[in-house]
Amino acid sequence: METTNTLLLAEFFTATGYLDRLLFAFTELERLHYGPRGKNQIQKLLNDTSVFFTREFKEFEMTATTVEWPQFKNQIRSYHNFIESVIKMPFKSSRMETMVVGYINLLYRNSFEIHNFIIETTNLDVQFPRLGLIQEENIPTITQAEESNRAPLFFLDEARLHELAEENTKKNSQLVFLQMRREEKYDYYLHKGHYFIAQKNYEEAKANFYRARNYKETAEVLTLLAWSYSLLDDRAQAKAYCLKAVQLDSQYGPAYNDFGNYILAEGQVEESLRWFELAKRAHNYQNREYPYINAGRAYVLLKDFDQALTEFSLALTIAPHHHELHETVAKLKNSLEKNKPTFTEGRGPSPLNS
Repeated sequence: METTNTLLLAEFFTATGYLDRLLFAFTELERLHYGPRGKNQIQKLLNDTSVFFTREFKEFEMTATTVEWPQFKNQIRSYHNFIESVIKMPFKSSRMETMVVGYINLLYRNSFEIHNFIIETTNLDVQFPRLGLIQEENIPTITQAEESNRAPLFFLDEARLHELAEENTKKNSQLVFLQMRREEKYDYYLHKGHYFIAQKNYEEAKANFYRARNYKETAEVLTLLAWSYSLLDDRAQAKAYCLKAVQLDSQYGPAYNDFGNYILAEGQVEESLRWFELAKRAHNYQNREYPYINAGRAYVLLKDFDQALTEFSLALTIAPHHHELHETVAKLKNSLEKNKPTFTEGRGPSPLNS
């Protein structure tokens, strides 16, 4: 049903856009509505819409009356707005669809008359509607010579609308199924990659992360590829994949954290702190304690033990069950209380990736 309504809305905008162009030419450019025939043409449009609404919506009980042009514009616009709101309503029915198609075709019938009036009396060339679902009505009384000088009568076929909607629904179902299969394959190879990491088979882990990437490229899989490269001692590739992950998703925290780890291992301590800060601020991060722990390690290397304790303590508030971190905080506090900052990097928690 959603596909049908999407198509209906598109065709409704096509029909109203066509009528709007005609009315602009009719009234603003040539002012044909001031003449007797022009007034009758405008009044007919108003009568037809009033009858339509009275028939379809009994509560309207409208009686078409002769109105001036400004009031006419407002009246037609209110009809259009109402039909648009009906199409966009969350609950749908076949009666509603039939009613909207009827309104669209009412607009095309009136547009046919207005357009041909413009052709007969002016030199204006008003653009036809785009030929999406609409078709041209075959009018037997019009000769071939007359047809070349007249605007066609367009109409929307409800049966064709439903046929196309069904086709789109089938295509969308197939796309959804294929997307689900891709997600399943992505998750499968991601899990296999983690399994081989645990087995210390880093080449096979990398191969599985690559397979996952073939199904869906995400910041997550790029960061995992970086991790596998780092475990294979290829830090240059590890950093490159972290940067790719950041470019793909600037809010994926593990990519910043891991990049900080890699440059920290290279001795770029101050620079690593900047990356750990970026990791802390990222919205998408499950293990938020990691950048605090790694920042604490960096401050230990800088012999700023007070700041290191702050970072480790903050990590502990996020991960209170981290036993190694409890031991690190206790040892560092004890060292500071004795005023003997003998705490070393080797006695801190292990570096944490992802």
